[in-house]
Amino acid sequence: MIKVTLEGAKAASEALAKADKQVRFAAAVALTRTAQLAKGAVEKEMRSVFDRPTRWTLNSLRLLPAKRDRLVARVEMKNEADKSAPATKWLNPEIEGGPRPEKASERNLRQKGVLPSGRFIVPGKGAKLDRFGNMTKGAITKALSGVGGFAEQGYSANATGSKRSRAKGNAKRYFVMKRGSTPIGIAERTSRNRMHILLAFTRQPSYSRRLDFYGIGDKVVKRHLVDEFEKAYAKAMRTAR
Repeated sequence: MIKVTLEGAKAASEALAKADKQVRFAAAVALTRTAQLAKGAVEKEMRSVFDRPTRWTLNSLRLLPAKRDRLVARVEMKNEADKSAPATKWLNPEIEGGPRPEKASERNLRQKGVLPSGRFIVPGKGAKLDRFGNMTKGAITKALSGVGGFAEQGYSANATGSKRSRAKGNAKRYFVMKRGSTPIGIAERTSRNRMHILLAFTRQPSYSRRLDFYGIGDKVVKRHLVDEFEKAYAKAMRTAR
């Protein structure tokens, strides 16, 4: 019989297990730090390619850190909404390009027979825009209320004949303007003889690719991941117990 043994096998096995533990820890740290850099780079690019991006736009990304038992770090768009469309819905067209998805307000107007099929709403020439270039939610709500544009069951924002509703004046102030028999927008009366289109009805807006989300991420990974791993591994080995 030939017997082959390895002196110090137990100690070597323990050392390898310890090294593997530190490698996985360092990898998780490196992946997370690199993802943080990628997230920051995308947010910086947003400030450049978007005109006065809102706080909601700049906070539309989230980071999912890597762990030792899950060596993947992710930067993704938030898919939840707080009285607004989720980031995945309005940011994706800026990344992928293509037609803008239907908004809830457009769906409501269509259900109520106000907005023709295949038409979408955009701010009209008479719309007042905030410092980010958008109409306020309050202004849109008043206009939709005036023309009965809310379709959800149990929602009471539509103007009615009640005393309280008449006092607000939305039903008289806002109306659907037509060219011949074709609706062209929701108009606002500003005086007895003056009016302007607040929300224009138009063809489906289409976006070109503006935010190179994936390209920015790839560049950051190629530039920083190896360095981040080397730094993390060196620290892990210095502090290993």
